[in-house]
Amino acid sequence: MHVLEHFHLEVIVPIKVFGIDISITNLTLSMFAAAFIFLTLFIVLALKPKVIPGKRQAVIELLLTFVKRNMVYNMIGKKEGKGWVPLIAGIFVFVLANNMIGLIPGAYTPTSNPMVPVTLALIVFFIVQITNLRKHGIKGLARTLAPSSVPSWMYVIVVPIELISMIAKPFSLFVRLMANMLAGHTIIFVLYGLILYFKSYFLAIPIVPFAVIMNIFEIFVSAIQAYIFAVLSAMYIGEAVKPKH
Repeated sequence: MHVLEHFHLEVIVPIKVFGIDISITNLTLSMFAAAFIFLTLFIVLALKPKVIPGKRQAVIELLLTFVKRNMVYNMIGKKEGKGWVPLIAGIFVFVLANNMIGLIPGAYTPTSNPMVPVTLALIVFFIVQITNLRKHGIKGLARTLAPSSVPSWMYVIVVPIELISMIAKPFSLFVRLMANMLAGHTIIFVLYGLILYFKSYFLAIPIVPFAVIMNIFEIFVSAIQAYIFAVLSAMYIGEAVKPKH
């Protein structure tokens, strides 16, 4: 068995509409499963909300409070950030769900596939640019590339640097998320693959406990990567709302 076989896309239900391939793959099923599991969990926890929250409702409120205070308000500001809470919370939960689903045996890890993190990164990128344009107009958007504090003769140097920085932000979101999820899951499959390759019960004695520890560690990594993706998204939006230049 190839080590990276788990990350190969497999068509489950072939579908073509006007020549466009929209087949349901193992990636699609894992994304649907992740969304369904987390949505069901949140619905169950948020059922029958009360003024004095019970244990289930407290979990949802703690999550939202964590997103508001530690991500949105810290990066965007309390006044400007209120309207951004649903978006950042949605990004955090979506990334977390798609990171965690891959820990279920046989499930695909959507965020290890380049298309998922790059799509999320591009969505954040366009949101940032549109926000900057709506808040500050074309002049404000231009100032992010050519700051007024910089002499005009230096624009030939500064503008390319700022352009590279603008492109690097979504690229860093994409690479960080994909690389971490791909690397962690690859290590686990390599460990299990060694047992199958050598067909040795003695080899399984040290490998299985270590692989279990790695699985637990991957839960932590999945949460951290979701947090980093969401908090950086909030930071980039914050820079668009309140530009430095």
